[in-house]
Order: sequence, then structure tokens, then C-alpha cells
Amino acid sequence: MRNWTRCSGVYSNMLRLPLFLVCSLAVLAQQRPQQDPLDGAIQAVWQARNDGRFQEAAAGRERARVLLQRMPADSPRFAGWAPQVAQLYQNSGMNAQARAILQEALARTGPLGDSHPSHIAMLGALGESWRQDGNLLKAVGYLEQAATAQAAAPPVAPSQTVMRGVMVSMSRVSYAGNAGGGYFGSAIYAYTRLADLYQQLGRPDAVAAIAVKVRTLAANDQSALARFYEQHGQVDEAAAIYKKLAEQAADPQAKANAWQSLANLDARQEHYTGAIDAIQQAIAAVESADKPGGPSQTLWMRQTLAGYMRSAGLLDQADQVYQQLLQQNRGEPQETQMLGAYALYLADTKRGPQGESLLKNYLAGRSNLDPQQKMNALFNLANVARRTGDTKAADEYQQAAQALQPQMPPPPTGQIRIGEELQKVQTAMNQHRLDDAYGLALDAIDSAPQAADGQQIQWLVPQVARELAGHKEPAKAERLFQRLFALAQNWLVDNVQPLIAVTQNYASFLMSQPDRLGEAPAAIEEYRRALTDANGPDSGSLAEPLRMKIGFERSRSQWQNADASVRELLELQESLSGNTSEPYLGDLQTAARIYDAAGDPARALPLFRKAVTIADLLAKPDNDWRRSQTRMDAALTLARLGQFDEAEMLGEEAIALQQTMRTPRPPLAQQLEQIRRMKQAAVTALSGR
Repeated sequence: MRNWTRCSGVYSNMLRLPLFLVCSLAVLAQQRPQQDPLDGAIQAVWQARNDGRFQEAAAGRERARVLLQRMPADSPRFAGWAPQVAQLYQNSGMNAQARAILQEALARTGPLGDSHPSHIAMLGALGESWRQDGNLLKAVGYLEQAATAQAAAPPVAPSQTVMRGVMVSMSRVSYAGNAGGGYFGSAIYAYTRLADLYQQLGRPDAVAAIAVKVRTLAANDQSALARFYEQHGQVDEAAAIYKKLAEQAADPQAKANAWQSLANLDARQEHYTGAIDAIQQAIAAVESADKPGGPSQTLWMRQTLAGYMRSAGLLDQADQVYQQLLQQNRGEPQETQMLGAYALYLADTKRGPQGESLLKNYLAGRSNLDPQQKMNALFNLANVARRTGDTKAADEYQQAAQALQPQMPPPPTGQIRIGEELQKVQTAMNQHRLDDAYGLALDAIDSAPQAADGQQIQWLVPQVARELAGHKEPAKAERLFQRLFALAQNWLVDNVQPLIAVTQNYASFLMSQPDRLGEAPAAIEEYRRALTDANGPDSGSLAEPLRMKIGFERSRSQWQNADASVRELLELQESLSGNTSEPYLGDLQTAARIYDAAGDPARALPLFRKAVTIADLLAKPDNDWRRSQTRMDAALTLARLGQFDEAEMLGEEAIALQQTMRTPRPPLAQQLEQIRRMKQAAVTALSGR
């Protein structure tokens, strides 16, 4: 195994993303003529990190923390500053330290009163931090306090808030204001996010109680109540409110917004006839207003209308909408975008050659296109060709488009970037030139410490190592990992995420090497220690190395060890999120399948039965696929135990539930047929004795 010393400190799982990016959570003071020192310190940290000056960033982060400690907790800006300083640490993977800053800020705002905006903001920020960490029980404790305090606080005018709360993750961006109705500081929002958490925890009675409170609070904000209903599966109630708002609204934009909300809701339910009607009403409302920006708004609404028509099978009508859009935008700035959208629509409706011809003719007849328009058309051509299966043409179009992309400006004097080096590594990998990829990867590692973008290397080099090991070059693979470990140690002063990344990747790498399996448990344990240091001993991230360990033990048929590990995982998950939550259900199913794979269905059955109960608690009124899947899992296990009558009954329940879903997932009908064949085989065998 590698030779390196684990440093103390606070590390972070590479997969754990920023907890929140909050520009402001409370009332703003009037703008000062000069920048506040804390604002300057925060900006300086971001700038230093962007420039690759990591030592300066680390020092600046500590300075910002000290400045925050000196700021009076009753300052109108304190509620915005504290999360921003915490974000500096979280962005470097130091999640436990980030929460410590918020916890200290919460203690300082306590004397101001439970309903003080800064105190509420700290409760909310800590709740969101723990929720994204995976400790739902800690999260619900803080969010319950925040919601109660917010409901008791005097209302804050929307004009006094800076912006809607923004939660940022790599895979999605959700805006809290829309999720909860009203602005960030509203009680409706606080109760809505609390209801979301109760839903995750499998507490439907608590969700119902929140709904009563939201109905009371939303007496003058029916759109917020509709969004609450929509989020929690009460689609009929939400639709009724949206329709009422649309019909009663005097303002054309408010009317259009309500019709659009109803259209989106209908489309998600695959009620496309209703969605078409609602979006047409929204378009008519915008057009009636005759305000600036209306044509641009209706442009995209009509494209949405065409999409609904296509989903409803009304291709002739969808074609007419697109042709009208093309005619209306001929010669306009949006023409290229409309042509691209129409060409992709043609490709998706089995008319790819027509779409490709449309774009090629456009390029041929427009010699005065600017580079951006030409590039967009070529990228659309590549997408059309790829959807029709012509990968060669798609690659040619894409290369032509990339040649038109603006060149990246050279880095500032003295700044190094390794993006081009990493592209060369990827190209060598794609072309199976592994010796070249290895040499280029080593060069990139050498350049990374001085490069502003050097930390990108943590994602690509492990891929090179795995390829090398797969082609009988284990020594080279090991050398790459050792170099990555050394590099990650150098970055610890500013960012602990690279160390987490290489620790996790190394454990996975060892698990895939038959002659090094004996080293995998120690590597997994090192990964667990790093996560503990990163996020603290109460972190939900600690479930991941346990799952990795279970997978390893299962792959080696170490059933006794796997038994101990799954029990440890369930105990951990229960301490984090209770024994009726979504995370607990997932790990419970893992445990049941381990026992099943070990040839012990009798031990798996109680867990599968419990999974059915939890899935029912987690289900929303519009149903979800887990209710059917957990029943079929239990039915198959019952069949293996010879309990065919109950197995068949549960299987039929699973099928009945599946038929209520818009998009059934697993092939349950085949599994039910398998149970019936097993039953018949057992009856035949019994009668033949």
C-alpha cells in the first residue's frame, strides 16, 4: 500500500457539494460608500483561489473568520456575512469547520431573540447544512426551530430582501423562493422545506400537519399553497388553485404565470391535452398585455406548446407551430436558435435527414453569419446527425463548430493552467495510446501545484491508472496514485477535497485488482477516517465507505463480515435519519439483498417486509415506484421460501400499483410470472411424490 502520512485537519468527501451559496439571508443595511473590510476579505479569498494563490486564499479565509467574530451579531448584515464566511471553508471541503462557524454565529444571535432575522437565518443555514450532509435528524431539529421562529416573527417586506435563497449543487440549481412561495424569509418557505424533510423522513402525519399551517399562512398567497400541494403530490388541489388564479387574475402577466404553472403541472402528469390548452391561454394573456418583452416570452412558450403537441401525438399541429415560429423569426437574432430547435424536433420525430438538410441549406445561404451563429448551427447539425446514428458526420460537424469557438484568453502573467495538458491526456486515452497518456499524466501532475486549475487533475489521472492496470501495467498505475497522494498533501493548506478524491479512488482501484484485494479494507478504512475528519463523526457521508466495504465483502462472498457491516450500516443510518427514511430504506434493501445473496432468504424476508412498510410511508398521494418494487422483492423472497399464496398476492399488489404509475420502472409482470411458474413447479413436484 502507499506510503503517506495522514494529516490531521478537516477533510471533505469529493462528492459532497457546496451546502449553500447565500448572497443574503436578511435585511440589508444601506449601502456604505466604502467596502466593508469583511466584504473585501471574502472577495480576496475567492480571487486568490481563482488565481491559484492557495496559500493566500487559506490565510485570507482565516482573516475573514476573525473579522466575522468581531462583527456585532445585531448588525443587519451579520446574517449574510456568517454563511459567506462558512462557505469559504465549505468550498475548500472543510465542512465541519463551516458548521462550527454557523454554530458560533447561532450562539451569538441567541440573545437577540428567537425571532430575530439573524437567529432564524443561522438556524436555517445549519438545518440545510445537515440535510445536505445526510444527517436528517439534526437537520429537522434546526429547521423545526427555524420554521417556528419564522412564523412568530413580524413579516418582512419582499422589497427588503436581497434575493431569493439559492441552493447550488453540481447537478441542479433550485430556487428556494419558488419552492416555498414568497421570498426567502417567509414562514411559508420555512414550513415548506420542513415538510420536504418530513417527507424524506417518512413522517406523513407531520407533512399533513404542516399542510394545515401552510393553508393558514397562505390565505393571501394562494400560489404558494398551490406550489406546496404540487411538491407533495396533491396535484388535483394544486391544479384547482392554479386554474382559479388564472381565471381571476386582472394582471395579464399574473394570469399568464398561473396558466403556465397549470400547463407544467398537467405536462408532468402526462395530461397533454390540458397542458396544450393552458399554455395557449398563457400565450394569449401575454399577447393581450402588449408589453416590451412579450414577443420574446411567447417565442419560448410556443416552442413549449409544440413540445406538448408532439407528446400528445399531434405532429401536424406541432409542425405548424414550428413553421410559424420560423416565419416570424426569419432574419431575426433568434432565427438560428429556432432552426436548431426545429431540426432537433425533426430528428426526434424520425425525420433527421430533413432536419439536417434544413440546417445545411441555412448555412449555405447565409454567407454573412457571424461566427457564433455559424457555430451554433454546426453544433445543432452534430446533434441531429448523432440522433440519426451518423456518428462520423456528427464528429465532423462538432469539430467544425469547435474550431469556431473563441480561444481562451491567455492566463495572466505568471499564472499557469494545465487544461490543455489534460485534454492531451484524454485524447491519448481515447486513442488507446496508454504509454503516451501515462507520460502526459506525469507531466500534468508536475505542473499542477503551480496551476490555477491544477485540481482538475484529481478526476482524470485515476482513470489513466485504471486503464494501465487493466493492460498489465500495475506499477505505472501505482506510481500515478502515489504522485496524486503527494500532490493532494501539498494542497491541504487550502483544499482537502483532492485528498478525499484520491483516497476514495485508490480504495476503488484496489478493489478492482485481483492481486491486491487484501489491501482494499485498509484503504476503505483510510477513506472513512478522511470523511470523519472532513465532516465530523455525525456525518451522513460515513455511510459511503460502509457501502463500499459491503460491496467488497459481497464480491468475495465474505458473508459473515458482510453481515456485521450491514448491521453497522443500518445502525448508523438509523442514528442519522431514523428507521423510516428514504436513506434508511435504501440501506435496508441493501442488507436484505446481502442475506438473499448469501442464501438466507428467511433472514432477508423480515427486512423486505419492513421495506414495504417504509415505502408506503414515503409514498406521495400520486404514488411512486418504490411501493411496487418493495412488494415484488418481498414476493420473490416468499416464493423462494415456498410461501406461494402470499407471494402471489403481494406480486399482484405490485402489478396493480405499477399500473397507476405514469412511467413504470421494473419489469414486474415477468417477475410475477416467475413466481407463478415456481408455484406450479412446486405443485407438480408434490403431486409426483
